[in-house]
Formats: sequence, structure tokens, C-alpha cells
Amino acid sequence: MAFSGYWKVCENDNFEAFLIALGVPEKQRKMVLDDKMEMKINQEGKKFTIIEKSCLGTKTTEWCLDEEFENTLADGSKVKGTFVLSKPNCLTGHFKKLSDGKDFSISREVDGDKLVQVINIDGEEAKRIFKKQ
Repeated sequence: MAFSGYWKVCENDNFEAFLIALGVPEKQRKMVLDDKMEMKINQEGKKFTIIEKSCLGTKTTEWCLDEEFENTLADGSKVKGTFVLSKPNCLTGHFKKLSDGKDFSISREVDGDKLVQVINIDGEEAKRIFKKQ
């Protein structure tokens, strides 16, 4: 259960370019870029519960590995997709924004006390590093 715990973002790389490609409005982008988002992840077998706390509010998401689910992004966009366990400490997800059909991917890999999240859309790749609290 490498993912379970409290995580706080400590570093962003190319995150603004990703948010632009995702279509996040400028006002929200500026808020998100300065935010130190926190996540509480609870993994019970294939079931994940994630509570995200950010400047945009608190959001809880529940899903199971290998099962398609719908989610709402911080900017209000609806997405649909699936996470799989691509290696013991790495989740890989493929999603589609329902509003415009854009595909994007997310990987979250735990390495010691860090969780490295890599997100891609329209050729823009961003990295967010979270530190376990």
C-alpha cells in the first residue's frame, strides 16, 4: 500500500503549460500555481479513496483499479478514464475530457517519501512532486 498516506506538493515543473493545454482559465491557473495542494490517499486492495485539498476547495474521489470512472477536475471539467497498476509502486491512468474529447495521461509513482506525478496533454508534459507528510 505504497500510495496510502498524506502527500503535499513541493515542486512543479512545466505545470502552467499543462494547465493551458488543459484549458484552465488564467485566473484559476494563477491560483493553482501558487497552491501547495495536499492529498490523502487511502488504498484498500484495488479501491482508492483520494481527498484533495487545494485553494479551489476539497474534493473526494473513489475508484477501483482497472475500472472506468468519471471524475471532475479542479476547473470543473468532467473526465472519464481508468487507472491501472503498471508496476508495484506506479499508477498509470488514461482519461478523456468529456467537453472536448481531449485525451490525457497521468502517472503517479511512489519513490520512498516522494510521489512523482507526470501528466501529459497535447504534447505538454508536467511533473508534480509530492512529499509524504
